Amino acid sequence: MPLHPQQRINRFEKNFSAYRLLIVVIISCVLMYQDYQKNYLSALRVYLSASLYPAQYLINLPKNFIQKLNTNFSEREQLLQENKFLKKDNFELRSKIQQVYKLESENKRLYALLDSQPKKDNNYIFADIIAVSPIAEKHQIIINKGSRDDIVVGSAVADSNGILGHIIRDQIFGSEVLLISDREHAIPIEIVRTSLRSIAVGIGNYNELRINTLPTNTDVKKGDVLITSGLGGRYPEGFPVGTVKDVINNPGESFLEISVTPFGNLKTVNEIWVIQPTEGNQ
Repeated sequence: MPLHPQQRINRFEKNFSAYRLLIVVIISCVLMYQDYQKNYLSALRVYLSASLYPAQYLINLPKNFIQKLNTNFSEREQLLQENKFLKKDNFELRSKIQQVYKLESENKRLYALLDSQPKKDNNYIFADIIAVSPIAEKHQIIINKGSRDDIVVGSAVADSNGILGHIIRDQIFGSEVLLISDREHAIPIEIVRTSLRSIAVGIGNYNELRINTLPTNTDVKKGDVLITSGLGGRYPEGFPVGTVKDVINNPGESFLEISVTPFGNLKTVNEIWVIQPTEGNQ
């Protein structure tokens, strides 16, 4: 029975496809053999890989972006933690350096009192400032440590340069601090050079304290360093308070008018130490 024309065409296409597949297999085998023997196709593979690189890059771009973002966040968090620890260590070292003034004063007294006993160390609690009093006349700040952190009302507060004030009110999760520049504040001080003791009071100026209780014949000079005397027990002995800025002897007055520049940065204070006395010092 003769084949229909359409059947002849289909049979031809099937035979052609079989031949074409056979040719492709033979060529592939020849190329693989030649490549295996003499590595002819290495350059071709390089070019093909290079042409596919943009597509691979675009496909992996979201994944790489997310990984890089996570890495950046991790590195930033690590840097913040390291920065916090470094700040704390720096504060601790600078606070210990402040004891130089105390040692200088104590050395003078040791010559006169050989059996004097050394003072015990204090405990330090690192804290941050979270608020400043909105009332201009009130020189007060709020820190992020309270009784929950074992903060005791009355404890002295200092930054890396010197005394700032003391705790006046506990808020459990925070505390209120009265700065030494407040008009209602007074701090017992000692002049390092002469060991003379007096009281420095705030006048409502962040950059100035006053001493108004020393007679006109007192040996006080511009540049004299003032430290806490320890009298009254509120402020531990030997911490820097400030330097004498000016000494005015007004005619007819019985007392000198002494201007003092605080060591502590009262206006733009950021991080502070709460100085907690040990049981032996309380």
